[in-house]
Amino acid sequence: MQSYIKLLTLIIITLFMYSCSDDQNPTGENDTLPPQIEEAKNKETETEDSQAAQLYDFRGAMWGMSMEEVMESEKIEPKIKTENTLDYKIFLMGMQTQIGYTFKDNKLIRAGFFFSTKLMILNEYPEKFEEIKKELIKSNGEPVIDTVQQIDPSQKIDEADMGQATCNGEVIYAAQWDLPSTDIQLVLRGENSECVLTVLYISEEGLRQMLSDRLEKKQGS
Repeated sequence: MQSYIKLLTLIIITLFMYSCSDDQNPTGENDTLPPQIEEAKNKETETEDSQAAQLYDFRGAMWGMSMEEVMESEKIEPKIKTENTLDYKIFLMGMQTQIGYTFKDNKLIRAGFFFSTKLMILNEYPEKFEEIKKELIKSNGEPVIDTVQQIDPSQKIDEADMGQATCNGEVIYAAQWDLPSTDIQLVLRGENSECVLTVLYISEEGLRQMLSDRLEKKQGS
């Protein structure tokens, strides 16, 4: 995918949220971020399933899988199931986390993590962003985009206030990886005076769909 498209999707991701219900409890033990192709290759001598592992785009799923195939790959029952989405609750990196899968014509096009744990110390949000980024770098290399954007560059924000400023929507942290079949976008932003931390995995079809939906919404407004 071209770099200018990636910049567009990085803007789009700031609008992305999974629908979720806070009264649903996470399922299972503390999970880990999904290994990508290179990590699977490194385990080639350790398991007979390594060739299959190289094909995974997100957790145990591949782009184009049906909803039924994705449900089988997760091994647990989804908390929410609609015509085009599946949502699961787990613990990931010590936080309550929602896994979301999005389908088009019963084919998987997008997936990701929404971290729902609310941190009491707001400056821990940028720290958690950096922690997740380091884990993603281990599997995917350095990001093609790694930025901290202040909405109003003329505003002076002290380092000690960056967490509060982010939750207030004044600052956005973002990183993006360009893999052969997948874009990975890690974003920390503010919404309704709360910090929102997400990791989105997008297929080429998912990217086209997001851009198309965005264009239709703009034309209809």
